[in-house]
Amino acid sequence: MMKKILVMGGSYFIGKSITETLSNAGYNVTVLNRGSRKPGENVRQIVCDRNDEKAIQQVLAGTNFDIVIDVCGLNRRELSILCNNMDCSRLSHFVFISSSAVYAVEELTPPFAESDRLGPNSFWKEYGTNKIEAEQFLTQHFSGSKTTVFLLRPPYVYGENNYAQRESFVFEHLLSDRPLLIPLSNPKLQFIYAPDLAHIVQVLLEYRLQGIHTFNVGNQFAPTASEWIESCCKACGKQAQIIPYDYQKDGRHVRDFFPFYDYSNVLEVSKIKALVPEETDFIMGLHNAYEWFVSHRTEIRFHETIMKNELDILKSLC
Repeated sequence: MMKKILVMGGSYFIGKSITETLSNAGYNVTVLNRGSRKPGENVRQIVCDRNDEKAIQQVLAGTNFDIVIDVCGLNRRELSILCNNMDCSRLSHFVFISSSAVYAVEELTPPFAESDRLGPNSFWKEYGTNKIEAEQFLTQHFSGSKTTVFLLRPPYVYGENNYAQRESFVFEHLLSDRPLLIPLSNPKLQFIYAPDLAHIVQVLLEYRLQGIHTFNVGNQFAPTASEWIESCCKACGKQAQIIPYDYQKDGRHVRDFFPFYDYSNVLEVSKIKALVPEETDFIMGLHNAYEWFVSHRTEIRFHETIMKNELDILKSLC
């Protein structure tokens, strides 16, 4: 019998990739979101604000799902509203997309392992601590139950449908022949291709694992900032002018000109690689992302303040 999956989110980027992958694999997929976009073919949609508990109670009353995949859960309250207003007793799996932001990175040395200390950090602040509390809620809620829980912690996710200004930031600069500033430290940046993350979810659902499992999910190799830009260049056949910049000397913040925080966000991924070793070639994945970017370039709004900051910095370096 076809298993019924509820995907929380599912209309953008990671959620869209997971929804398409599982629908194509033969699962009966329903997405719950605010309805800003229509779902893909053969995917049912429930339009609801997940933060509205009364509305969630109404739309989930009488529903029966085998699996829940929460792509967009941000905090304990959102997970509590969901789990306390649906029938969790028949769930075989609950998959939560968490984040590498949960690690107390300033107290650790990369790569960060699943067993490393969780805690606040100055980079992700409440986003990271809220994800920690969400993980803790799920661990408590499903402790002793028959539901298998997967807590997945990706680093940076890239690929088609990514409206975040990351690889698209580089592609825009390359197409506009604009130099790219990077922090002087040239931090390592670990990525995972959105379809690879979706594939991992599919494979884990098919494994006969029980209990609560945490996995870091990312590519085996983590490039430096300059290597990441060079990979983007290879993916689209362009050349970049990369300028290392000491932003601290000028009293600036790294996010004034660069789309990542200034630390090496690298995870230990041997645990997930033992189960799902395959990953998409990085250049190939970036090429796919570039082709998507070219066809959606006008839909991406780049921050004008970032562009102005760049011009001011470049003038000061002349």
